[in-house]
Amino acid sequence: MNQLSRIILTAAVVLPFSGPLLAQQSGTITYEVTAKTDPERMRGFRGGDDNNDREIPETITFTQLFTFSNGNGKLTTERPDFGNRRPQRDSAVQGQRRMGFRNNAQYTDLAHKKYLQVFSTSGDDKKTYYAEEDYVVTADPKAGDKTRKIAGYPCKKATIKLHDDSYTVWYTTALPFSYSPVNGLLPDSNGVVLSAEGSKRAFIATEISLKSITDNDLTIPANAEKISLEQLRDIRKQEMEKFRKRQP
Repeated sequence: MNQLSRIILTAAVVLPFSGPLLAQQSGTITYEVTAKTDPERMRGFRGGDDNNDREIPETITFTQLFTFSNGNGKLTTERPDFGNRRPQRDSAVQGQRRMGFRNNAQYTDLAHKKYLQVFSTSGDDKKTYYAEEDYVVTADPKAGDKTRKIAGYPCKKATIKLHDDSYTVWYTTALPFSYSPVNGLLPDSNGVVLSAEGSKRAFIATEISLKSITDNDLTIPANAEKISLEQLRDIRKQEMEKFRKRQP
């Protein structure tokens, strides 16, 4: 076999596989999330009007999009569905947007398996903070022998106890990184959780798109100040109190 023939044969073998392997390094995972509501908290956003209790849905649904590329990831959350009411007239929705969905962002250092929680305060003295949190891999998950496909990926089953709830988790090891939308619901250090269902909330991956990502906003803001998780929680609480005091 001459030199030219060997080059052609090598290209024929390598090229069909190189595209998909490279594509798996970046893309998006779309999660559909359902969660039970907390009437007391919702009433706080609505000014304590007991007559509004009947308008609060038992569950809310929303979408989370996890974008990953070059060892970085970012989870963004869309505004929840509160029964198709007009958002500009619903103080509960406005409260969720201000305190839970607009100011919060979750970034992920996939290479070092860390969650990076980011929060920005409001007002004239607005500041941005972030805190690191290591992946929590379940030490002894209750593994099942069942398998299923989710969004086209083969998944294994596990049952995980987290806080006061038990979750049925489905995860795949067919992606080249590790991730869970909820820290603590990771049964395998090399797995990606595509479904997690508990008694109060559930996550299910509806689509996985492997593609080139041009979004450069996958790392924390350059002006973010690093603090501890405890400090970040305190700042969030303080912002929540400010928001409630501003409500009529």
